[in-house]
Amino acid sequence: MMSRRDMAGHALSMGALVAGLGLAASPRGARAQVEFAPDPDDIWTRHGTLARAGGVLHYALLDAKTDIAAKRAPVVLLHKLGGWVADWRGVAPLLAQDRPVIAIDLPGHGQSRWNGTPPAVQTVEETAMLVRGALLELGRTLGFGHVHVAGTSLGGCVAVALAALCPELVGKLALPSCVLGAGTSWEAILEKEAKQARDGQFSAEGDPLPTDAALSKAVFHLDHAREIAAEQNASRRVAGHWIRPQERGVALTDFTRLMPRITAPTLLLYGARDTYFLAYRDEALGHLRQGRSIVLPDVSGFPVQDSPVRTGEALAAFLQD
Repeated sequence: MMSRRDMAGHALSMGALVAGLGLAASPRGARAQVEFAPDPDDIWTRHGTLARAGGVLHYALLDAKTDIAAKRAPVVLLHKLGGWVADWRGVAPLLAQDRPVIAIDLPGHGQSRWNGTPPAVQTVEETAMLVRGALLELGRTLGFGHVHVAGTSLGGCVAVALAALCPELVGKLALPSCVLGAGTSWEAILEKEAKQARDGQFSAEGDPLPTDAALSKAVFHLDHAREIAAEQNASRRVAGHWIRPQERGVALTDFTRLMPRITAPTLLLYGARDTYFLAYRDEALGHLRQGRSIVLPDVSGFPVQDSPVRTGEALAAFLQD
């Protein structure tokens, strides 16, 4: 098992501040094969926005398949750093067999928009409270009192804060491919960001730069590296200056203090070919009151997008238990 110090060092050395929340740029001297995907298919029943302090949160709703399923507590899906609700489009229809599905674009991502300049740091607790406010408003409209939450990467970190701070709201919690270690220092963050700029991952102004599929495959062992990298280039371009504040917020958070406060049954989900996120499993399980884990055989480090059917089946089974 890794120590907390080892875990923080591992996160920084991998070239992603928080567990591959954004892909690294091409190694120097390598020929980048950078692509941007077109707009993804819209699989959702309807879209909406909810005004929050300073901006609006966009959500997408997928109706349950039957009237009985429609009466069950919905599952809320939170995407990765630099992602958007479409990251879940392969998983959502499987979950909608049994309940409504709500996917939310996190602040500054997708179609969620905030006024003014992004803050230096957007903490996971701040984002979790924005999500809470949106869910309370939706609950009054749609008629639900609590939800289940599934979040990957940044979305998983926000989900942990939400479940820890609002136990009455979260029935079950699922965390595919999420780093949940101790926080790092501000000095380490600045050092990491300087290296990001030198390596061509971000511009001098803090804009994310596109990445190539070869490195995506090398780091996360993806089956569909080209498609995922191209879509991530598109979604990260939309998120723009909001990536670093969110990334910093995750890096500064000590999740080993938040996890013991979670009362909801919690599933940690990984791909067996993952060489990154799995390193955090044992420590996370040691801090969760009702934690368990599933490792999907022959699946990469991005199960939500790379193996959506198997991920959806695993999440659906967990929600039905």
